[in-house]
Amino acid sequence: MSKRIGFLLLSLACLLTQPAGAQTGKSAAADVVAVVQQLADAQRTFDQAALERLLAPDYIEVSPVGDVDQRAKVIGFYSAEAKAKAPPVSSITIDEADARVYDDHAVVIARQTMNINSGGANRPVVMRTTSHLRKINDAWRISSMQYTGVRPPKA
Repeated sequence: MSKRIGFLLLSLACLLTQPAGAQTGKSAAADVVAVVQQLADAQRTFDQAALERLLAPDYIEVSPVGDVDQRAKVIGFYSAEAKAKAPPVSSITIDEADARVYDDHAVVIARQTMNINSGGANRPVVMRTTSHLRKINDAWRISSMQYTGVRPPKA
């Protein structure tokens, strides 16, 4: 068998044995970071239906104030009544993301900047987030989050 045919057969075997839905590292990383941004958008808009879709059934988080909250409590926090009382948030941006994908699990460490409208001016609140995601029924779901506040720079 020629080297060329052997190479083609080996390439075909690799393609056929790759799991369905397998992604390259870069596209999988971009996908999980996008899910983390979708969570931030759902929080900003108090979109409980999106939270239901994005959070794994066993979701748990360490909140920015250090509380450990289960899924139902987190979703309940984003009720219409709570939205009416909350200060307006103009944006929540996820950046400086470092995503690592391991088959059907992923970890994303990122910076989250929330711009809160206070007295007519935006005030940024910055946190570092650590997200653990799992692939459930071929969709990335967030299993846990840890929020850590970042001190504002000294004036």
